[in-house]
Amino acid sequence: MPSIKKQVLNTLAVVLALGGTSASAQPTYPNKPIHLIVNGAPGSLPDLFSRPIAEKLRLALGQSVIVDNRPGAGGIVAMTTLKNSAPDGYTLAMVTNAHVVWNPYLFSKLPYDPAVDLVPVSPVATIPMVLTVSPALGANSLDEVVAAAKAKPGQLNYASSSNGSPPHVLFEMLKTQSGTDIVHVPFKSGPDALNSTLSDRTQLYLAGSALVEPQVKAGKLKAVAVGAANRLPTMPDVPTLTEKGYPGYEGVVWLGVVTNAGVPPAIVDRLNQEIGKVLQDPDMRKIYDAHGSDLYYLSAGDFAKRIQDDRTTWGPVIQKANIRLD
Repeated sequence: MPSIKKQVLNTLAVVLALGGTSASAQPTYPNKPIHLIVNGAPGSLPDLFSRPIAEKLRLALGQSVIVDNRPGAGGIVAMTTLKNSAPDGYTLAMVTNAHVVWNPYLFSKLPYDPAVDLVPVSPVATIPMVLTVSPALGANSLDEVVAAAKAKPGQLNYASSSNGSPPHVLFEMLKTQSGTDIVHVPFKSGPDALNSTLSDRTQLYLAGSALVEPQVKAGKLKAVAVGAANRLPTMPDVPTLTEKGYPGYEGVVWLGVVTNAGVPPAIVDRLNQEIGKVLQDPDMRKIYDAHGSDLYYLSAGDFAKRIQDDRTTWGPVIQKANIRLD
């Protein structure tokens, strides 16, 4: 009897903490600020996507949503911070494929297990990637880039926002497919990598279209290919990587929100529903359009399935390319 009484009291405590058992009956959540961890510096692509979400969630939830920038180490710092947070729904993280799909195949000793320690909440956007070149290289097409790399093996280099970031993994796949030897130069953030290529310290940069498009239009960078299913309306003359004979880049980079293991399902569902409403806001569509992305929403369960399907797809690709970060 004492053990049964204890179980009943524990269950009652959980119900009272949530304000009810359904996602629509949670008067006590949230009752303090929420932290949204971002693996990127202020001004980076993840940061640009996170701040509008944080502001709209603040209005929807009635509590501050604080963007907590934790760049570096391929997302390990950000994800470990999330993992070690209290499982109460007050700590979230904006993630990409890299953090929840690719990292287990890239690092031999990952301090978090995405399948165990992270809980999918909702995707928010898919991001087309653009391969850009410093004008100083003198290459005006992807074919010319590949030719230059083969003529000077190990002498050209490319920038990325960090080890294990989507640009890093996708560029390594491009190297494998093209048979080129181009040196990787990781930076702490996207803006740092961009500035390096603008100053010709690095010759190549693969990044989200929002980050590089202004520089392409200004003639400071040359766009030679896009990693999307179709050509971008803003860059109609730039071919896709698939068109150029390099498959596998179509819509593969996405952003989404996760929380940590142990957060009550009712809170996860509440957050998913609120993010879904936020993404229907016309202002969000304008903001994300300006960032060169497409809004992308799924239920928490469908998002978890997408992540699992991506692991099944990308695990063999990364292993075949022999991409290791430690």
